[in-house]
Amino acid sequence: MNPTPRISFYTLGCKLNQAETAALQNAAEKNGYRLVSFREPADVMVVNSCTVTNRADRKTRQALFQARRRSPDGIVVLAGCFPQVNSDSSTEIPGVDIILGTRDKFDLYSAIADFKKTRTRHVRISSVDNRKRLSSAFIAATDRTRAYLKIQEGCNNFCTYCIVPYTRGNPVSRDFDNTITEARELANAGYKEIVLSGIDIGAYADSGKRLIDVLRALEDISDITGIPGIERIRISSIEMNTLSDDLIKHIGISTKIMPHFHLSLQSGSDVILKSMKRKYSTADFSTKVETIRKYIPEASIGTDVIVGFPGETDALFEETVAHINKMRFSYLHVFRYSARKGTPAANMKDQIPESVKRQRAKVLNNVDSRLRRSYAVSFYGTTQPVLWERYKNNLLYGLTPHYIQVQYPARINRHNTISKIVLDKNNIVF
Repeated sequence: MNPTPRISFYTLGCKLNQAETAALQNAAEKNGYRLVSFREPADVMVVNSCTVTNRADRKTRQALFQARRRSPDGIVVLAGCFPQVNSDSSTEIPGVDIILGTRDKFDLYSAIADFKKTRTRHVRISSVDNRKRLSSAFIAATDRTRAYLKIQEGCNNFCTYCIVPYTRGNPVSRDFDNTITEARELANAGYKEIVLSGIDIGAYADSGKRLIDVLRALEDISDITGIPGIERIRISSIEMNTLSDDLIKHIGISTKIMPHFHLSLQSGSDVILKSMKRKYSTADFSTKVETIRKYIPEASIGTDVIVGFPGETDALFEETVAHINKMRFSYLHVFRYSARKGTPAANMKDQIPESVKRQRAKVLNNVDSRLRRSYAVSFYGTTQPVLWERYKNNLLYGLTPHYIQVQYPARINRHNTISKIVLDKNNIVF
């Protein structure tokens, strides 16, 4: 009897990429594979790539080299954004057997089957023209307690630093009825939390339905079916200018949508925002944050910030620091700008030295630590419901509605349950 073939995955890049990998991993057993760690030898090794920066390109190549070295006789798959915009150079990478573009990676298992028949390099890189909706691109990903429900793909903002519109295509939204049907199936399967994901999720539009309509329908699932879940709904990163006041107000009165917003600021300098071709000013951003806090005073508001964008002087960086402090974010995700070939910013004058980028990132990482602690401490003494996500060494770990990570001693594993605890310095994980 032949042993079950092993498959491993390595993921680079954004949370959406991670969710898509999880969806492909979830399909492994159904397709006759046993999932193993990327650190182990495997029959098939899949690198779900990122190409958002030149650094990401290097990491993709390194992962492919490691895969081939670890499993000399295995099948190596390069999938995702890197081959989508680097089709010629992708076919020149030694040791790669299957190359799949951004849309084609969802046909992973059929591509593997085809390769096994011919044993010749297999390349599928389809156009990312999203005028024809690709249903296979909207498969849900799940872990032990939450499900990532992808409802939107693509972007047409064309920020000067970003390659995503070229790798993911123009915006396209998932069929509304199909979205709700799968959410109902996920609730039936026992998932307590659904995270809505996409590249530009606020741009969701299908048959007159918007993001707020998806949220309302998800809230109604339990009432219609009598299923205990869905108990929590989160929205992944959303662009500030697609977050409507009506949506904010609705979240404010909802008992299921978590009071957690991730709004990408990118810079606190209007000069840099204009150079990035972001579609708002710092004043616009401030007004949006004020609106959130008007209707949801304790809301968690996190953001992304890029340091070292071309032309960012010391004074402009200080503007960013001052604006971040003024906004009182709950947390920051700090990125050092990395020039990406094919984007306008890569050819801009006044590129910033790496040493300066590292120093500025260090400054903002320190700000991030202070903001996280300050926000978490504001909940000391309050009773919060926690969805327990994992159990290790007699400790439960989970998240509050406001995205604060906590730990709690327990004799039994109660993952995928929700219980209330009083927050204090002993159970908040900083």
